[in-house]
This record gives sequence, structure tokens and C-alpha cells, in this order.
Amino acid sequence: MLSDTSIPIAVQGVIALPFLAIAGLGINLFVLWAISQAAARRSLPAEIPFPPADELPRVLIQLPVYNEPTVIRRLLHAVAALDWPRDRMRIQLLDDSTDSTTKAAAVLIANLRSKGFDAAHIRRTDRQGYKAGALAEGLHGDDSPFVAIFDADFIPPRDFLRRAMPALLDDDHLAFAQARWEHLNAAESMLTAAQAMMIDAHFVVEQRARSSSSLMLPFNGTCGVWRRAAIDDAGGWSADTLCEDLDLSIRARLRGWRAIYLTDLSVPGELPATLSAWRAQQFRWTKGFVQVARKLLGQVWRSKLPVATKLGLTMQTCQSVCYPLTALSVLGTLVLLVDSSQGARTLSWFGGIVALFGIGGSALCLITAGAVLKRRYWLRFPVNFAVLLLLNAGLMVSNSRAVWEALTGKRSPFMRTPKRGALGIAGTAEKAGPSGAIELLLGCGLAATLAYEAGWLSPFFSLSIAGLLLVGAGLAREHWLAVLRHATRRRTRDQSAQ
Repeated sequence: MLSDTSIPIAVQGVIALPFLAIAGLGINLFVLWAISQAAARRSLPAEIPFPPADELPRVLIQLPVYNEPTVIRRLLHAVAALDWPRDRMRIQLLDDSTDSTTKAAAVLIANLRSKGFDAAHIRRTDRQGYKAGALAEGLHGDDSPFVAIFDADFIPPRDFLRRAMPALLDDDHLAFAQARWEHLNAAESMLTAAQAMMIDAHFVVEQRARSSSSLMLPFNGTCGVWRRAAIDDAGGWSADTLCEDLDLSIRARLRGWRAIYLTDLSVPGELPATLSAWRAQQFRWTKGFVQVARKLLGQVWRSKLPVATKLGLTMQTCQSVCYPLTALSVLGTLVLLVDSSQGARTLSWFGGIVALFGIGGSALCLITAGAVLKRRYWLRFPVNFAVLLLLNAGLMVSNSRAVWEALTGKRSPFMRTPKRGALGIAGTAEKAGPSGAIELLLGCGLAATLAYEAGWLSPFFSLSIAGLLLVGAGLAREHWLAVLRHATRRRTRDQSAQ
């Protein structure tokens, strides 16, 4: 055994660096919360008068879909019901599907045309550029001054355009207006409840803070209306990152455009119902954010944007580094555990303090969002919050890999999030997801090592280990259930063929 003093101070400092970075991310949450509270206390702006029907602009509604058979009908029905003159609204179904979605979509689009809608079913021979490529393809040959975008799992309310358009018509410098996401299946499970809480906090606290200050408001990829001039001026949609929405938002801001978040306008949508689907979604978002940071942060810091805007955008795009930082912190503790004396103990307590600081910031944002939206989950809040923390901790392996791939320039396809729709059959035709073996093995190994060496003094590491075990076990369960479903269907087909 080495003595505690034999571990160089420089080594201990390097090991402690991840904790300091994580503390910075926690401070960022408190700052955004304070800004959002200040915005909430301001008087509401005067209502913008709505122009007469004959002065309303033409709006292009883009609906990018890929293998969405359970939700395509619901989506098109909602869009067709929008309260906007039919002669000033064009619907584009941007269909890259390879399954039965295409056949169903063709029938639905033909039905809309028979009712007088200007509806187009746009098919591509390949998925080049994925969602960004589909959106760019739809813009060719259309000169509508405004573009509304809805992903397949959302249901825009009838008055969406009448509530979203006034701000854009009143201010020619606004690039887009972003609505809040509501949730169709938040009460389905603890997984969806935790997701709903996270998304509520993002919109009510983070997006409101950014919209009401000099910070940059990012487009959330759906449930918003873009000004076509802003898209073109910023260079159009780009597919070189997995977060084409954030990418375009930053490029538009660099060109001098602003954006607005509409606090009172919400659009209900589905949350991923399985752990594997949610993990894949988080991987895509994490990798995309880091890709955007790698691509644009240099331009941001060389621009004339305010320093606060630059710093806020850096924190926003680099927040995903908390996952590899967590991994480094755990590994750093293992390095110090070569000595059973105070080296690991000190770092353990330091990590615990940092963890509580970050947890406190997260809890403050979540509680605020729940109060503003009048959510009635206060008796379940402690359990939901604990599940949320464990789920995020369990993404340490997957999201650390996402950050690494983004930093090293490794490309990966745009993986869609499975939708259930009204039929409730998501995942039944999906391939078996990840087995969870890596999370389980790492969680068990860390638990044994840290427990043996008194590492459990730190709730920070206990949370990471418990999260890995929870996510690993959940993924393993879903994987084997999917395997059993496939085997059952195969037996049924074989018996039918006999």
C-alpha cells in the first residue's frame, strides 16, 4: 500500500478536475433558474393583433416521417384540422419509409387532396441526410414564407398556427417560434414520468430563460414555425450533425436572427415507452450536441455575440460532457483506492458535495416546472426524482461513447425513436435492443471494488453504480422479452405454414 502522501498533489488535482467541471454545470442550472424566475415576474406583453384572413401568409407544413405506421393517420388528421385558410397552407409529408407507412400515407394524402388540401407526398430514393435531408428536399420548389415542422409523434392543436404566427408577423427579426412539448403518455410508467419531468424543466426553466435574455434559444426540432428567409440566410438545413435543429439555430443566431419561446402554447407528443428507445434517443441527442459544439463553437467565440451568450451556448452544447466526466471521476477514485487512507476518502467526500450541488439544481428546476404547469405528482415526486437520477446515471457508458464518437468524428446513422400511436404496439416489430451486459458488468464490478475499499462514503458513486445496475437490468429485461416475442411470432408463422 502507498501512503496517502505518496500520491502526488498534481495527480489528485487532475482527478478532481471532473468534479469542478460538473460543479460548473450545476451552477449553470441555478443561473438559468434565476433568469427564468425574473422573466416570470415581468408583465405579460400586449396581445398582438391578428391580421384579417385575406392578409394571412402562406405556411408550408413539413411532416418528416420514417417507418411510422401507427401514428401517420393521427398526425395528418391533426394537421388537416389546423385553423388556417386552405389556400394558404401546404402540407408536405416527407416520407423516407421502407415499410407499410408509405402505402398508408399515399391513401391519406390522396384523401386530403380530394377535400381541397394542397398536400404532397414526397418520397426519396434514399435517406441521404436523414431528417435534415428530407426537410431540405421539401423546401425545393416551395416559396412559402413560413415553415411549420411537426415530428410524427406530435399532435398539433387546432389553433397552433393562430397562436404561433402573430409573434413572427409582428417581428421581422424572429427566425422561429418554438412551442412547448406536452406529453400523451407521461403516466404510463416511471420511465415516461421521469422523461416528462425532465422535458418540463427544460421548457419551463431553460427555454424560458434563454428566450427572455440574451442567451441563445435553440429550436427543439419540432412544434415550431420557421421564417423561410432565416433558414436560407443561415445556409439551410445541414446533415453533418445528428442535431440539425441546434445546428441551424446557432447559425441563424450568428447571422443576427433571434427566436422566441411561446410559453403558453403546447403540443402533445409521445415519450419513448421503452428503456432501449429512450437510451438510443439520448445517445443521438448527446452525440449531436457535441458534434454541433465541435463544428460551431469556434465561430461563436470569434463572433460579436455578447460574452454571456457565448458562455451560455458553450455550457448548453457541452453539457453532455458530464457523462464522461462522471466516468473519469469514478476511475479517478479507483486510482486513489490503491491506498486505503485519506486520499480516496477526501475525494469521495468532495464528489458527494458536488453531486448534492448538482442534484439540488436539478431538483429546483424540476419543482419549479411542476408548480408552473400545475402537475399533480407531488406525492410521487421523490420516487420519480430518484428514478430520474438513476436513469441518467445509468447512461454513463452509452453517452460517454456518444461524446467520444462526436469528438473523434465517427459518423453514425440517425436512429428514429419508435412510436406507439393509438395501437400501443411499439417495439413489437422492433429488433431486440441492447442486452445491458456492459452496464451490469461495470456496475457490479464498481460496486464490489468501492464497497470493499470504503468508496460508498460518496453518494455520487453510489448513484452512478445504482444507475448502471438499474439501466443494465432494464435493458436486459427488454432484450429477452423482444427475443421471446420474435420466437413466438416465428413459431406462429411456421405453424400457419404447415
